[in-house]
Amino acid sequence: MNWKEFVVKLLVIMVSFIYPFVLLSVEGELGSISQYWNTSLQPLFITANVMTAYFFFSIDNWKLPSYFLVLLTAFSVQLYPITHDVIATIFFISCLIPLFKSKRFRYYTYSYFLSVPIGLIWGLLWLEIWGMFILCLYHLHTLIYTMWIFHKKDKIEESLEN
Repeated sequence: MNWKEFVVKLLVIMVSFIYPFVLLSVEGELGSISQYWNTSLQPLFITANVMTAYFFFSIDNWKLPSYFLVLLTAFSVQLYPITHDVIATIFFISCLIPLFKSKRFRYYTYSYFLSVPIGLIWGLLWLEIWGMFILCLYHLHTLIYTMWIFHKKDKIEESLEN
């Protein structure tokens, strides 16, 4: 992974992390992230989802969630509420597959499960925000770890050449 790819992925993670809080601060608390489709922040909702889906598609084991994220963005909650809600549910569940497959950072899988009680106590919006928060932390941790491994590999190769 080169630095340009690292910066792009880091930017997507940061946008995905920050955007729910931008939605909250501008429009207030709605029932779910998807409800912001019906606000002036619809372009942010679409852009953040497309960026995230593109990011997921570039990572092994994350292609399935990327498809569902594109689909839930395509089927607006306003025009297709049931279809949208089913796809959104499948998206959040499909994120568990790559989390379970990951041998490293297993605690993110357990933290992701905490979204269920959070949703039961504080509502669907906070369930989604918690899930997104955990996914962002997982991908940030994985990204930094990957760059650390590449850096370490480069140092070893450098020392072998000298």
